[in-house]
Amino acid sequence: MIEFRCVIRAIAFPLKPDFSYMAYAYQLKLSAISNLSDARFAAAAGINYIGFCFDTGSSDLIPPLKAKEIIDWTSGSHVVGEFGNQDMEEIKTIAELLQVDIVELDNAMLPDELAAIEFPIIKVVDAAHFNAEQLQTELKAYQPHVQAFRLKNWEQLLLAEPSLLDTWKGQVFLELNENNSQTEQLLHQIKPFGISVHGGNEERVGLRDFDALNALLERLEVVE
Repeated sequence: MIEFRCVIRAIAFPLKPDFSYMAYAYQLKLSAISNLSDARFAAAAGINYIGFCFDTGSSDLIPPLKAKEIIDWTSGSHVVGEFGNQDMEEIKTIAELLQVDIVELDNAMLPDELAAIEFPIIKVVDAAHFNAEQLQTELKAYQPHVQAFRLKNWEQLLLAEPSLLDTWKGQVFLELNENNSQTEQLLHQIKPFGISVHGGNEERVGLRDFDALNALLERLEVVE
C-alpha cells in the first residue's frame, strides 16, 4: 500500500470510496472535471479520485470558486487539485481554499522544491520527452518527494518495453483514452496502480453523454 504523507495531512493510499458493489482492476481518476454531472457520475460509479484543473495555461481551467461549488455537492471521491506552471503560493492558496486531498503537479519544479507544497503530490511525467533510461532516471529523482506519478503519452515507450514500469507500477497512474481498446490491452499487460481518464463537457447544463465512459468502466470491472 502506498501512503500519502505530509506535514499537515496524512492520507492512506489507495483511497477507496465505499462502493462495495463496484470492483475495478485499477484505482480510477477522472481528470479535468468541469461540471457537476461528471463529479456526480464519478461518485456514483465508484471512481476513486476526481481532478479539477487549475492550470492557467490549460483549456481545461476551471475557476476555483466554481470547482468549490461542485466539490460541495459531491462526496465519496477524493479531490485532486491539478496545477501547471504556477507560483508555489498560488498552488498552496487554492489547495488550502478547496481543502483538496491531493495536489497534482504538471510543471518543472525540482524534486527538493516539492516539500514546500505541504500536500500529498502526484507528479505528472510526459513520457514522450524521454527514452527508457531517461524515464527511469526521472522517476527515481522524484520518487522520494511524491506519492504517485501520472504518466502521459506513454504508449509508444511502453509498447516497446512493457516491463519498463515493473519497479514503479504500484505508484503510477497511466493516462488512458476511453475509446482506445488497443491501449487497454497494453494496460492490462503492464498492470499499473491506476488509470486516469479525462472528463468531458456537458451538452447543456445537467446533460452529459457517459456512454463511452460507462463502457470503459464495464471493461475494467473485476469479474468474480
